[in-house]
Amino acid sequence: MKAVMITYNEVLSERLIDLLEAQGVRGFTRWNGVQGRGSVEGEPHMGNHIWPSLNGAMYCVVEDEQVDAFLDALAALDEKGRGLRAFVWAVERTI
Repeated sequence: MKAVMITYNEVLSERLIDLLEAQGVRGFTRWNGVQGRGSVEGEPHMGNHIWPSLNGAMYCVVEDEQVDAFLDALAALDEKGRGLRAFVWAVERTI
């Protein structure tokens, strides 16, 4: 299994939930109101009067054979470059 950590502009929240459903990814944990800035060209998302937008973050675990299609679907969701990023780690053990 693989853990997928997704960070995204909150404007994508509903579309991301729809994408999870379409990909058969049922379980997730989501954090709203996440502050941050992209590492290359991303503008800050700080939730203040200067940088008012915010990000979201989501964590989910998928089967190994789902990873490529899931990442491809995430990339398609971010086709306009709104700042969605996904990071994948191996899951060693669960309880």
